This record gives sequence, structure tokens and C-alpha cells, in this order.
Amino acid sequence: MSPSISPVSSPNPNSENPCSIAQAIKQDRISRPTYTFPLATIDPEALKAFKTTYPDYDEQESEFPLWIDGVDTTYAPFIPTSTRRVLVALDMARISSSDRVLDVGSGDGRFCFAAVSFFNAQKAIGIEYEQDLVEKSTELAQGLVDQGKVSFQRADLTNWRDLATMQSKEWSVVIVFLSPEGGTDMEDWLVEEFERGVRIVALVFDLKHLKGLHCSLADDEEGIWIYSKEK
Repeated sequence: MSPSISPVSSPNPNSENPCSIAQAIKQDRISRPTYTFPLATIDPEALKAFKTTYPDYDEQESEFPLWIDGVDTTYAPFIPTSTRRVLVALDMARISSSDRVLDVGSGDGRFCFAAVSFFNAQKAIGIEYEQDLVEKSTELAQGLVDQGKVSFQRADLTNWRDLATMQSKEWSVVIVFLSPEGGTDMEDWLVEEFERGVRIVALVFDLKHLKGLHCSLADDEEGIWIYSKEK
């Protein structure tokens, strides 16, 4: 069972950046929510296997940003995140057995794997531009793929309007690791999903520039933002 998480208090409505925790803290308007993921609730052997299959890339993360504006053309750059951040983000989003998860820019598939394995999501699909990552994701999650609970698709996210998977209304949670350009281009879709009750998990690049979204929970330091109409 997930721990109780205090939502971010609503900052001054006149703020230009209502989801910036760091800015709000500097202005003494809110306090950062205290959050500790309950690793003790996960089977130690399962957690060890997860970390072995999807190793942390702390050295690469310390060199962020790896995505260069105007040079990298993908909307969802592959910047591997730690297994801890994966688990924290999914727990903050309150993933449960009633959820169907779409990961836009799924990289090596660790979010899809964890959503089903540790949070019992009904289904998880990852969309990724790099074919080698699609193949690697499928291989790493082969057991869940064979059960029909996890799948991965190769697609160019700059053509997202033509992707049937993204236009489907079956998702209750959408995970995005989008460059600012990608977030802006997908604004209409993200706002539409938000309005119909989808919980949006943004990683590293927040979506504060999209005025139609409300940030309900955030950890600015970890680079995790939850956009949800739920209180």
C-alpha cells in the first residue's frame, strides 16, 4: 500500500510558474513535500533482479543535460533514469491494478516493466523511436511481453498525430520524458488527456509552459511532476 503523500499546496495564482517547487520555496510560499519510497514493501529479490536488469546510470545522469536544443531532433531523448526514480515516480502517480499505462519515449522499457511488475498495472505500452531500444525493451521484459501485459512500439514521435496508440482513449496514466519542443508540439493532446482524467507523469523536463495542465504533486529535486485533476 502506498504511503500518504502530501500534495503541493496551491501557490499564488498570479505566479507565472505554478509548478516550480524551487521558485515557490525561495519565495517562502510552500514547503517541499516529504517523500520516501517504501522499498521495504518490495520483495528484496525482485528489487535486486530489477536493478540488475535495468542498471542505474548515475554517471550519465550527472552529466545532464545530454539533450542539446537545436541538435537533437527526437522529442523524447534517451537519458536513462535510476531504478529508484522509476519506483518513486510510479508510486507518486498512484499506479494500481486498475491502470493502463502509456510511456511516451520509453527508452529501455524500465517504466513499463516496473508499472506491471511492482504496481500491478493492467497493461503498459512503450513508444520509442530507436529500433534497437524497442528490441532491447522487448527482450528485457520478455516474460511480461509473452503474457500480453507489456509491449513496445517503434514510432517517430514527431508524427504523434498519426499514432493510433496515442490517440486511443484506453490510458489512465501517461508517462512522458519530452524535450520542451516535444511538450509544446503535443500540448493539445496532453491537455485533452489531462481533461479526461488521465494522470500525466513528466520526468526531467516539466510541463509548466502548458497552461492547460495542473501540477498536483512534484519533486523538483528528483525531476518528477504529476499532473492530475485528482486532489
